[in-house]
Amino acid sequence: MNTLQENSGTFKVQDLVEELQIGIENLKPEPLFFKCSIYRVPEKIRCTKENAYTPQLVSIGPLHNRQHTHLVDMEETKKRYMKSFLGRISTEKRDKILAFIMKNEQEIRNCYVETSKLDSKEFVMMIMYDAIFIIELFLRSKSGRDRASDSLLAITAIRRTLCIDLELLENQLPYFVLEEMYKLANLVGRQIPCSFMELSRSFFGYFSKQSLAIPRGFTVKHFCTWRRNTLLEGYRSSVLESKGWITDLPSAVKLKESGVRFKSVEGECLLNIKFEPVKGLIPCFKKYELQIPRLEIFHSTERQLRNIVALEQCSFPLDTPVCNYIKIMDYLIDTEKDVDLLVGKGVISNHLGDNASVAKMFNRLTENIHLSISSSFKCCEDLKAHYNNPWNKRKATLKSVYFSNPWRGAGTLAAIALLLFTAIQTICSTMQVV
Repeated sequence: MNTLQENSGTFKVQDLVEELQIGIENLKPEPLFFKCSIYRVPEKIRCTKENAYTPQLVSIGPLHNRQHTHLVDMEETKKRYMKSFLGRISTEKRDKILAFIMKNEQEIRNCYVETSKLDSKEFVMMIMYDAIFIIELFLRSKSGRDRASDSLLAITAIRRTLCIDLELLENQLPYFVLEEMYKLANLVGRQIPCSFMELSRSFFGYFSKQSLAIPRGFTVKHFCTWRRNTLLEGYRSSVLESKGWITDLPSAVKLKESGVRFKSVEGECLLNIKFEPVKGLIPCFKKYELQIPRLEIFHSTERQLRNIVALEQCSFPLDTPVCNYIKIMDYLIDTEKDVDLLVGKGVISNHLGDNASVAKMFNRLTENIHLSISSSFKCCEDLKAHYNNPWNKRKATLKSVYFSNPWRGAGTLAAIALLLFTAIQTICSTMQVV
């Protein structure tokens, strides 16, 4: 009973037990998922556009192989940055920083969804080099002389790529590590900010023109979560609002054909889309306006949005307001003509130069993602009800054909008046004859 027969011979159950023990005895502890904040992008999302989630210049943290050809040069740069930074501080401060990383090694490891294969010494040194690289880079950005002499900051294409690399979901260090190391360094200088938060906001605000919001009511876990929370600043989502899943919203061109006007809103949270009635000159020709906050689209926008979407899918699966916003824009933008309309109305500012590229971007952003219920549900349902009302389409057609501009409108009114006068004259003539 305890011996199993195979074609090649026999072996005992105890042999299998020993094999099982060998296979599992050296396993590292499984990460505590509830403590994770830095994730691998799910493969179903990654496969839609892999390079959007992969660093192009610099690898930060343990999730990417920094020995890849396009990343290896930056490892030498990290050493030069380390030498420069150590020249700013005393050996006592250096030792305090290393002691801090060693003491918090396990907590740092717990922030990553995957268990790193690096041993303790390698892991601590990796965190040290990567964190000092970021801090030194941010410090150099404050000095005009350093900005001009450092290729990472002086060359626009490199700088922009680097800024996005530092916001990728898989390419993060826990924020508390950067913040505490900056405190321990205790740097003093005329252009050196007191806090790492101030230094970070200065860097991203100056180089990417997209500053990070001052945290109010949220904890910064890393740069990717900070960017998401910045997008959500001013987001109006109430528990009293009707919520539901957004489905089958007509495109922008179709909505326009049903009489919906589009208005760009400045200085508003991107997610605060509203559908409001507006007063018209003629009461029976009541107008409806879809108010959409202005969206600036740069070459880096897609990578940024994709990583925020991946973050929501991993960390906030039941609360995905950014995913829901992108889905609404995906419905509104079906073809290049929809982008033409939204660009013409100032809703989208397209710095790509090609409206077809914007349409393609939004049509692919929501592939393989799951949405949560949305606070924009009522707005979207009202839009669909307006579009499905045939009277609204007739009014819109009437307006576009006969009142598309003041001259055509005046001609239409003159023709109507002439027709009325002719009818009255005919009736009067008929009455006289009778």
